Amino acid sequence: MNKSSSDGLVRVFSARACAAPLEKAAALFEKQTKIHVDIDVCSRHCAEPVAEEAFGNTGADDFLLEISDAGIHDLAIGGAEYLLDDGEVRGIVRRHERRTIASRASAIIVAAGNPKNIRSVEDMAKPGVRVGVSVLDCLKGLWEDVSGRLGLVDKIRKNISYYANGCVAIVEAAATGEFDAAFGWTAFKHLEPERIEIIETPKEHQVLRGTGVGMLSFAKNVESARKFMDFLTTPEARAFYKEYGWVVEDD
Repeated sequence: MNKSSSDGLVRVFSARACAAPLEKAAALFEKQTKIHVDIDVCSRHCAEPVAEEAFGNTGADDFLLEISDAGIHDLAIGGAEYLLDDGEVRGIVRRHERRTIASRASAIIVAAGNPKNIRSVEDMAKPGVRVGVSVLDCLKGLWEDVSGRLGLVDKIRKNISYYANGCVAIVEAAATGEFDAAFGWTAFKHLEPERIEIIETPKEHQVLRGTGVGMLSFAKNVESARKFMDFLTTPEARAFYKEYGWVVEDD
């Protein structure tokens, strides 16, 4: 096991859509411990707010590849537990060195004003409705999870007209009218509040996916990183995630 090379630094890689509460938690952690948290966010498919449609190999270019290529971080924040599972299998995330911070609840994303008056997942299954889904990272496969609960997989699949590369791409595509509605998270309401609307669905229709933190196999500042991992599961840190629309275990 690697030993910490610095007691005063933790390098964290995060998906951009998960960064806002992480930044607040990191600032409080640094104030309390004097350990600096250096946060990098993904830059391949969410560097700019662009409605990037997936094609060819781009749909497989997940955030784990960027983490592995960089090889400089101690921790990774993933917007779905399956991403950290993949990280363990691929030797990027250490086995059994993970924590779940909070979860996000599924919702419907539409352009500001909701031009097609989409109010439910059932509305997304109606003939002629253009549906957007993400094939990358935390949103991958979410459409099936939600549609399957309602027995609407066949109808929703026929309406899928846009495959986006990740969270930022699908939010931007919603704002620019590339489709009528998409599957996303309630927490997205903080990303582009002037340009998109979030339609929340009944709790029994929602799917929750965990936002977790994992120790990376090439971590150098191990002991400090463990301290930050533990801090992220405290009520103080989770309060920041709740502020930005995450669901915490106490709810």
